Amino acid sequence: MDTTKKGDELENKIYQLFREDILNDRFWAKSSCCKIYQKKGYFSQARQKDIIFDIAIEIFLPGETKFSSLVLIECKNYSDKVPVGDVESFLMKAHQVSGGNVKAIVVSNNVFQEGAFRFSKSNRIGLLRYFDKNNLEWVLHRSPSNAISSSFALKEWSTAYQGLRQSDYQNKCFDFSGFINHQYTNSLRLFISSLIKDGQNDEYVRALSSVETIQETDNCLVKYREESEIEAICIEILSSIQYNSDEVPLNEICALLNKKYGLIVSETSDLSEGILGEISFDPLEIKILKKHENEARKRFTLAHELGHFVLGHSEYMRGEKCLESSINLEQPTEVGIKDVMRMEWQANQFASHLLLPNQHFIKAFKSIAAQNGLSNRGFGVLYLDQQKCNQDTFYSVTSPLMSRYKVSRETIKIRLKKLGFINEPNTDLHSKKLKASDRKFFD
Repeated sequence: MDTTKKGDELENKIYQLFREDILNDRFWAKSSCCKIYQKKGYFSQARQKDIIFDIAIEIFLPGETKFSSLVLIECKNYSDKVPVGDVESFLMKAHQVSGGNVKAIVVSNNVFQEGAFRFSKSNRIGLLRYFDKNNLEWVLHRSPSNAISSSFALKEWSTAYQGLRQSDYQNKCFDFSGFINHQYTNSLRLFISSLIKDGQNDEYVRALSSVETIQETDNCLVKYREESEIEAICIEILSSIQYNSDEVPLNEICALLNKKYGLIVSETSDLSEGILGEISFDPLEIKILKKHENEARKRFTLAHELGHFVLGHSEYMRGEKCLESSINLEQPTEVGIKDVMRMEWQANQFASHLLLPNQHFIKAFKSIAAQNGLSNRGFGVLYLDQQKCNQDTFYSVTSPLMSRYKVSRETIKIRLKKLGFINEPNTDLHSKKLKASDRKFFD
């Protein structure tokens, strides 16, 4: 591919991304207060003709017909670091445009030379690195760098630093890493805000408040679902395949979903390192890593991906790659995007309830507990601390359950804690009380 075509490819991606955000009022400035252009010319007094810029965003104060701020963007699709000379050259062109508060951004698919950061600091030019959304862990319909909470982005600046300085860095969560005004950030909102307001007087900054979109503190598009609602969905699915007890036959569920919706489920060895499974909504397909460390993890990964499909997460994303951190029921990885956190929680609850149907699981647990002579002595049926006797009892009860349901010991432990059957000191989940009927069984 020639360099011009490569440059146009990146430019088109960046233009479409900003255009969609502006049209949907997700950009820093309200859609009614800004316009975006591709390959637009602005007059240069020095050249006595227009200079054509890759992308331009004009920002207007309410009621004004002339833009008060102009953001000019140059795109660099390079196989190597962006040299400081390119950054300097672009800024010189941007400074030839008069008539407004002109701000400049260089967007690249690669990292920048060290000199570019020094030049950025002294000349207030923004540096952005773009990561292809299709390579991210969650392929959202909107830019994840526009969905990230500002408070999280301020804390997690180190990943933006790596993204801008390490050529081989693979950003799993965000499509942009930026540097402006001595700050590294994965948040487009923080980046644009700092760029526009940098060096401006207080009066103009106050005027910009009428232009700026408000980021909701609970800005989540994904529908909220109670755990009981997710459990009911799982019960309906299990009923449709006439499930009776023990290991849930995921192959029958996959066959059912294939027949009704055309969902294709396959095993493959061709997944990137660290990925246990992935789902794509177009085409509709789930791929699971063939060689898992254990069968339990493989089954939970498949159930997790089925959850994304059954719970309608195609409305919010094009696909997802499931890593080990994705299927942590107790301590899910915080990524600063409420939509992602909610979808991952829902998919994990779906997997847990699909693989361990409560009614059957409780019955099996009671039977095994009775065989081991266990009773509720006021602090749960199982008491899990560091004493060997309690550890042995825990293993003697959970091992047959693992074998029966083909799930991990951790998954069983979390369910027992939720049901109030296990008391593990210094945890929050064991505070839930036993139901009267279950307590009576062990009294």
